[in-house]
Amino acid sequence: MIDREILCESVLTPGGWIDHARICIDEAGFIAGVSALRDGESKAGLRGHVVPGMPNLHSHAFQRQMAGLTEAGGGKADSFWTWREAMYGLADRMTPEALQAIAALLQVEMLEAGYTACAEFHYLHHRAGGQPFDNPAEMSNALIEAADRSGMALTLLPVLYCRSGFTSDTVSARQQRFQNSPEQFMRLFSACGELIRNRPLHQLGIAPHSLRAVARDQLQMVLDTPEAQGLPVHIHIAEQTAEVEECLSVLGARPVNWLLDHFAINSHWCLVHATHLERTELDRAAASGATAGLCPTTEADLADGFFEAGRWLEKGGSFGIGSDSNLRVSVAEELRLLEFGCRLRTHRRNVLARNGESCGRTLYQGAALGGARALGQPTGRIEAGCRADLVELDAHHPLLDGRRHDAVLDSWLFAGGSAMVRSAWVAGTLCVSEGRHKNRDRIEASGRQAMRGLL
Repeated sequence: MIDREILCESVLTPGGWIDHARICIDEAGFIAGVSALRDGESKAGLRGHVVPGMPNLHSHAFQRQMAGLTEAGGGKADSFWTWREAMYGLADRMTPEALQAIAALLQVEMLEAGYTACAEFHYLHHRAGGQPFDNPAEMSNALIEAADRSGMALTLLPVLYCRSGFTSDTVSARQQRFQNSPEQFMRLFSACGELIRNRPLHQLGIAPHSLRAVARDQLQMVLDTPEAQGLPVHIHIAEQTAEVEECLSVLGARPVNWLLDHFAINSHWCLVHATHLERTELDRAAASGATAGLCPTTEADLADGFFEAGRWLEKGGSFGIGSDSNLRVSVAEELRLLEFGCRLRTHRRNVLARNGESCGRTLYQGAALGGARALGQPTGRIEAGCRADLVELDAHHPLLDGRRHDAVLDSWLFAGGSAMVRSAWVAGTLCVSEGRHKNRDRIEASGRQAMRGLL
């Protein structure tokens, strides 16, 4: 049954743009149909240009507290690994209450930027020092409650973290908050499942942290459980050259090749970063159906390197974007940096554009589809049967005024940013209006208090 409808200046559907359109939404928040208004129908109240909400396929919410605090020069040795030590210091201080407040404010910022669903790669499971909470899902519950406050759709990815490196049997002192055996992890996973059971916007997945943090038999034990079947599986992989070199030394293969050789990788998998791939390795991964989880801003900040996005798309690979460490929260910036990185390497423009299509259209629709698949959420497209996760771009913004169709997307992604996002809906519920989240004041006050307490 049709519950409500949104009238739009234009709508981006899988088949292209529809001008002067109606989006019908049912009582469950799913799209019942999209159609052009008939001649003679009133166009009063038309909203701007409406596109699918963007899934954010990789976030560590607590790291938002670090944004801008790791930029002091550390000499030639300053790297991902020194940044990680600073991150561990923050992780030691994070409480469930602070995590909920910071995550809710972050999700408000995500919604205002055009993200409508988020995959939270969550590994802060225990108290500082590794002492378990009475409820193993205490920290996970903080993230779920944050999403309930913000209205964000959430794919919660509790992390399996068993060891500190390829040759270790346990974790370092600074990683004790993360550690679980496979048996402990499944107790956590079951508790998380109970928490989201009656929350239709939320999904559960599995996140083996990385090959260096999980041995083959440990990961296989979890993947073989009945509860894990058919769920999203996300893993950090091939992010740093040191990781690749150690994997070669210990396991005798590059990380992605080794993963493909030992596990049945398919469209449920998300290979986060996958920065350092040889060509044959990249081709195998693209053909597997796995989604490349790309986080260009964080990858640039941590000096990871460039993902071979051009070849990945040529081989039919699926991709999506994530805000990862949440240094910046911007759909436009992530996609812009992905394309600009390709331009800097190839000395060509519009590297990722499909023939006959604008670069912004290729990037946006590709990331929306790949992100939805990685999250296991029924979104990423504006068509019947998909959840009504929608973003309105402001037709009256100076750089969008008078522009139509792909020029709107190109202008947003390459010349604009979050200021062009006027409205955002999750499951047909309006969360952002006139560029501002409906509950920003209250959520921001809690977030500010939590951040001050952690400094």
